[in-house]
Order: sequence, then C-alpha cells, then structure tokens
Amino acid sequence: MQKLDPHTLFSIFEQGDEEVYREHNVEDVLKNPYVLIGMVVTGVENFYFMDKLYSLKHREEYGGVRDSIKLKYFSRIYNYLTRVTVEEVKNVYDIGSDFEIDRSISALNELLYFFEKLEHYEKCAVIVKFTDLLYGKKLESLI
Repeated sequence: MQKLDPHTLFSIFEQGDEEVYREHNVEDVLKNPYVLIGMVVTGVENFYFMDKLYSLKHREEYGGVRDSIKLKYFSRIYNYLTRVTVEEVKNVYDIGSDFEIDRSISALNELLYFFEKLEHYEKCAVIVKFTDLLYGKKLESLI
C-alpha cells in the first residue's frame, strides 16, 4: 500500500476551481464575490467528503495527519474570504437565495468553530462578518 502524503492528500481540491479558471483564461471570475463565497461553501463540503473517505479507508495512517491537513485546507479556504468584503457581498450579490443560505451559514460556521478552537481570532472576526450578514438575510426572508 502506498504511504499517505499529508502535503498532497487533498491536492485535487487545492488545484480545483482556481486552476480551472486560469486554464480557461477567465481569471476575472476569481474577483467575483459570488464565486469566492461559492468556493468557500463547496470547499468546506468537499473537505468533509474526502475526510470521511480517508477516515474509512486509511484510518490509522490518515488519523496521524488529519489535523495538519485540516488546518492547511481550511486556511486555504479562508483565504477566499479575504479576497472579498462584506459590503461587496451585501450590495451586489444575494448569496442567501443563490447559494442556499443554510449551506452557506453551515460552511462558514465550520470554519469559524475550527479557527476558534485554535484561537485564531483574527480569522474568526472576518468569518463572523459574513455569518452575521447571512443570518440577517435569513431573518429577512422569514419576515
């Protein structure tokens, strides 16, 4: 059996969206808040799919590197949030209806809880701005 490399384990998702956009010469899409939030949501969901697969298939070997992989992967996902401001999201894009607001809130909360546990409070502050916006949109939709 081939040994698991924690540095390349999730590389298929690391390349993912950004490389595809670059290969097709549509890099401007990577400045679009709608796309960036979508990359956060799908990135978090993809992590948990892959995490489950590796946990079942390579339990012992993956268990030893799981935390470092999660930190690397979630830090990369967090960087998408730093490319967009809450104002851009609030004023231009209706993420709540376009990205299933509950999925978006769930993904952002996963990031928030993860970084909170590690005491990365600067990252938490950025994430909370987005979750507050989405919770506000959810409340508006209920009224």
